[in-house]
Order: sequence, then structure tokens, then C-alpha cells
Amino acid sequence: MVHPDNNLTNLTIGQLKDIYMGKIKNWKEIGGPDLKIVVISRDTSSGTYEVWEEKVMKKERVFPGALLQASNGAVVTGVAQNRNAIGYIGIGYINDQVKALSVDDIQGTKETTLNGKFPISRALYMFTQGWPTGELAKYINYIMHPQQGQKFVEKSGYVPLY
Repeated sequence: MVHPDNNLTNLTIGQLKDIYMGKIKNWKEIGGPDLKIVVISRDTSSGTYEVWEEKVMKKERVFPGALLQASNGAVVTGVAQNRNAIGYIGIGYINDQVKALSVDDIQGTKETTLNGKFPISRALYMFTQGWPTGELAKYINYIMHPQQGQKFVEKSGYVPLY
């Protein structure tokens, strides 16, 4: 995502990788304004960072000049307050203060996430020690139920399973 004033609407995986490696330094190199790119990344302990490293960076490291943030909310704030910035966040954090870009001409939506077409997405899992029973089983069943927990997943801006 970028600041709403940025004229770009799409980047390729290759362009994203080059930006985050520090190879592309100015928006004009990829059709944007003549402004230095401010790269904002999640810190390396983040699951969001792990997905970015795997799917965009292909195990390469984000360049040392990137501003590291500890949360999706901090990345949103950083991009919203700097028209030169770029960042990546979970879909549930997208709001009107930032502009989501399509990637390889695919917009990140519920449909493109569920059908696997959007190239930068991941599933979230719940793990238990053994098969869940009792209150834990009730909780997981509630979370997974299309008319119960999954309604709240969608309401919060994330992609439900169904």
C-alpha cells in the first residue's frame, strides 16, 4: 500500500522486491512521482514479514535503509503520514488513509484471496495439542462456524473461510 496521493495503482512482484532490496529508490523509476521512496517494513519477528520474505523477497533480505515497524497499525500510520512511503499490511488494516495497490494486475480481495490468485496472502491457523475437546472445541467450532465467528472475521476486514 502507498499514500493515497501516489498515482500508482499496480506494482509487479519484481518491482516490490527491487523496492524492498533498495534497487528502486525513486517512484519515477516505475511511473510514479519524482520522489524518493520511503520503504516501511515489518520487523523480522512478524508473521507478516515472514510471508513477505517468502512470497516477494524470495528469501532475500529487506535492505537496511527500510524503516522497521512492530505492528500493522504502525505501518499504516507511517504510510498515511508520508506521501513517499510504501508498506505492506494485513488486509484487515486497509483503510481510507492508505491506498492498496494491485500486484501483478490482481487486486487483493476476498475472492482473489480465497481462489489463490492474489500472489501475497496467507492462511491463519489455530493449533491445539491433540484433538480439541471441551471448552476449547466449543471455541474453535464457534470461530469456524460461517454464521458465528466467521461473520466477525469478515466484519473486521479479513477474509472469512466461507
